Amino acid sequence: MPEMILPGVYIETRAEALIVPGRVTVGNVGVIGTASKGKIGEPTLLSSYAEAQQQFGKYDSFYDDPALTNPRADSLTMTRALEQIFGNGATTVFAVRIAGSTAAKASVTLKNGPDDCVTLTAKSEGVWGNDLQINIVNPGPADAAPFVEDEAVDPAAPTLARRPVLQSARNRITHKSSVSGVTTNFSGGKIIYAGAPAAGQVKIDPASGGLTFAAGFTLNPADELTASYLVDKAQGVKVTLRLGAVEETFTVASGDDLIADINDVDTPSAWVVATAKTASAKLPNKSVPSDAFAAFSGGENGESGADYAAGLEALLNEDVQIIVAAGQDDSFSGELHKHCQKASTDLVKRDRIALVGSALKGGLTSDAFLDKVSNPGVASDRVIFVAPGIKANDTALNPPKVVTLPGAYAAAAVAGLLASFSAHISPTNKSLGVSGLEEKFSAAQLTQLVKNRVLALEERKSFRIVKGITTDEGAFTQITTRRIVDFAKFGVRSAAAPYIGLLNNERVRGALRATINSFLTEMVEDEMLVSYELSVTATRDDERKGIAKVTIVLRPTFSIDFIKVTMVLE
Repeated sequence: MPEMILPGVYIETRAEALIVPGRVTVGNVGVIGTASKGKIGEPTLLSSYAEAQQQFGKYDSFYDDPALTNPRADSLTMTRALEQIFGNGATTVFAVRIAGSTAAKASVTLKNGPDDCVTLTAKSEGVWGNDLQINIVNPGPADAAPFVEDEAVDPAAPTLARRPVLQSARNRITHKSSVSGVTTNFSGGKIIYAGAPAAGQVKIDPASGGLTFAAGFTLNPADELTASYLVDKAQGVKVTLRLGAVEETFTVASGDDLIADINDVDTPSAWVVATAKTASAKLPNKSVPSDAFAAFSGGENGESGADYAAGLEALLNEDVQIIVAAGQDDSFSGELHKHCQKASTDLVKRDRIALVGSALKGGLTSDAFLDKVSNPGVASDRVIFVAPGIKANDTALNPPKVVTLPGAYAAAAVAGLLASFSAHISPTNKSLGVSGLEEKFSAAQLTQLVKNRVLALEERKSFRIVKGITTDEGAFTQITTRRIVDFAKFGVRSAAAPYIGLLNNERVRGALRATINSFLTEMVEDEMLVSYELSVTATRDDERKGIAKVTIVLRPTFSIDFIKVTMVLE
């Protein structure tokens, strides 16, 4: 409020009572895995499986033998897991591609005679780049003439490097004086192609490329002079990049021109970047025969030795609540537990759960397999262990066939299902969109798995989750309890954050109480909570320290796992 000196009405508006909590989500999935394309180590936001394939490429076949008994060593995991995640209901996924030290980008070097002209390199590592092809030919009648962009011209002998120059409204000459710093642009009617230039004009000689400025227009050797102009197509080549049935074409007058077009800030190539070599000022050699396409080479996925822990670190500060380490079995559950505990601290404030699955049964007997999957390897309220594996259609095979996948991909399917549910909706007895199960356990075996904190799958009319549980042995056994509490934590933080920096007095604390109360009331109405108790207080000492204490007692809603029926017969 301004200082009150002059008489008048002074109004101060206090808007604390209008603060409302922001929206809260607990359904964003974070996934890490190996892929054949895409940026490495950077989270990518996805909203569909089609988008996932576009960003990370297709997966390879899980088995490398016709009998489908020998799993491929280091098969690609990312896209296969995303197929299950999106196929079971997820709509928002943050994906991080990881790779080992062998990951490499495909490339090809264009020549001018025996000399290197331009190197084209795929934008991301992976074998996808080996499918890129390139063809260089003379421009055809329907092709546009090459346009040279921002060519540097020597002010001491101003001559364009490419000729003959074609008259075009796109042509422009830009001059920046080294003395005054003034920039002068010549385009349209300010460029002539015959006769003597008048004041404010420049002449381009189409045949020689020479520039002539009007009398009195002084060029100094230190001036900056650039030209953009259209060249006769006979002086250029047409470069075609092909990936599958899709093509990118560039009509260029030199290697430098090709580099400028491919690396253009506004309309770059979707697939490659270009770098200059010693002969980049000249045209690259044409393809022989003219319809031949040369292949890129050297692309490697780097699927061996991929660092999953580094991928988790890349997701630490992202807005995700469900984590999947694609293709990883229970041997990785300890890393997932540590990651979730770290992310769920008051320092990071990214509360989340993780899912991991069992390894393939392989040659184990049913009893040995049961014993193996009965030990989740971790007891954590934030880690869910899924078993057995699932059967799914492998589209990398020709023709596609249903194959058996380990529990890691069953975990991905459950993650997608959880992402589609509100926090209080239990996955117990819910169906998964899979083609079958790796192992059909009996009722006694399922009982053993549930007792050992395994989220077991069974075949009963469809393929269902027996009981939605975490690996925790305490209060957070039910997945819904963990998710409801995390939802409440998100909401309370969202409601309270706008009050940071406001006055710590009874009025503002009352407004804070009202904001949090509105959020918790909505949770009761949505049946996430049975009831709650809320208080917002501060002693005089708390006020001096800037502390407002919020105390909440939550009574979460539990799901029905058992129905006890007593029948009295008469």
